[in-house]
Amino acid sequence: MKRVVTITLILTLALFGTIQTASAFGNIANGQISGILNNLLQINLTDAQKHAIAVILKSHQDQAKTLIANLRTAGQNLRTVVTTPNVTEAAVRDAYRAVAAAGEELVVLKVKVMAEIAPILTPDQQAALAQLKKDHQATMQNRISLGKTMIQEWIDLHSK
Repeated sequence: MKRVVTITLILTLALFGTIQTASAFGNIANGQISGILNNLLQINLTDAQKHAIAVILKSHQDQAKTLIANLRTAGQNLRTVVTTPNVTEAAVRDAYRAVAAAGEELVVLKVKVMAEIAPILTPDQQAALAQLKKDHQATMQNRISLGKTMIQEWIDLHSK
């Protein structure tokens, strides 16, 4: 029974993205902060804006890499803890708190970076960026709903 609960917990956490590494920034690819960059590339930046934003991203790049590594490590530890036989509730809570703390630091950095970038953008670009975020949130909500439905259907099918 504990194994079933553990597996369900892992699936739920993965589904809701709580152990998705580097979610605030996306992945680090070739030294670029791609999560922020992907959205910014869709809003028709001028060359001057691109330069200014690149300088901002570069100034935070090392810190982002460190925070992403911390989040990745905490997530790996959580996965290890929840798959350990006879795991205690306290161990799971401690491991999850570490993931939450690492994620919190990364989100705070993202907010700081975006606060530095915002004045560089025109009102139209800011509106376009807001729409991209809204679209992304809708996509994520749809994925979560689909996942919940799939889990519920599986439970209903196999709990009879």
